[in-house]
Amino acid sequence: MHIHIDTTDDAERERTILLIRYWLHGHRTDIDSVQLSVAAVRDALGTRLSRCRLRTVLRRGQTIEVEEVQSSFDLAVNRALERGIRTIQRRLGITTRRYIG
Repeated sequence: MHIHIDTTDDAERERTILLIRYWLHGHRTDIDSVQLSVAAVRDALGTRLSRCRLRTVLRRGQTIEVEEVQSSFDLAVNRALERGIRTIQRRLGITTRRYIG
């Protein structure tokens, strides 16, 4: 799995690598490449937000693109990766079991 991260901060890069390893660990063999970019943006009121764009190419040739804008860097990256992994699971036909007790 090839990973490419676009960010300007080295600390953010290190945290992003850890998050990618955590979220995508179980699907390493299904993923060909991952491209993740994080940028600071401002909304209409001038509030600083983080935009995370995730592009994943599966070994089957399918491409998954997710964009998430949130109030913090970690939240944007986590939500984009969570949405990305759910989409990968749907595309691969993997069902997850949830215990409701």
